[in-house]
Amino acid sequence: MSDLSLPETFGFGAAGLFVCGLVLWAVGMIRVFRQRRVLRYTDRFRAEELTGRVRQLKVRGYEEQAIQLVQVELGMPAKAARSWVRSI
Repeated sequence: MSDLSLPETFGFGAAGLFVCGLVLWAVGMIRVFRQRRVLRYTDRFRAEELTGRVRQLKVRGYEEQAIQLVQVELGMPAKAARSWVRSI
């Protein structure tokens, strides 16, 4: 059997849950900061959908098409669109 008592086990479990929650919060904040520039041009749901399409284009190697998509969909200036697409 283990050398840990029940309160110690619960303490480690609570610490683990806290760390997991902290990691999830950090991932959420990164997501929000990446979309912040796009949220000036559109609503949150459209921004998330556009982010997904941009990621698909980038994975396939079509970064220039992704930049053009952002410019056409949002009317974002070319320099800002390029910067945003690269940050995704």
